[in-house]
Amino acid sequence: ETKMNKASSRSHACFQLRVTRREKNSNKGSVSLCSVVDLAGSERVKRSGVAGKELKEAININGSLLALGNVVAALAAKKKHVPYRDSKLTRVLEGSVGGNC
Repeated sequence: ETKMNKASSRSHACFQLRVTRREKNSNKGSVSLCSVVDLAGSERVKRSGVAGKELKEAININGSLLALGNVVAALAAKKKHVPYRDSKLTRVLEGSVGGNC
């Protein structure tokens, strides 16, 4: 709970389902990945009034959301380098946001 949100979970949630299909008597097949993501909201640390462990969580949440924004911006600008390694969140979602379908 923070001053900004009484029911804050203070975390991201990511559920990934990988389905593999293979043809009998063959090495042919396909793999699909479905990602369902619930992102924690960004909060201004000063206005939320958090301290200690909650402050560290807020800083990490804001950092991962910034990293995700940087990845999306790099992909939109078609830059050669996309900073997927800047956070755990962007590493997990690399296959989903990279447009490799």
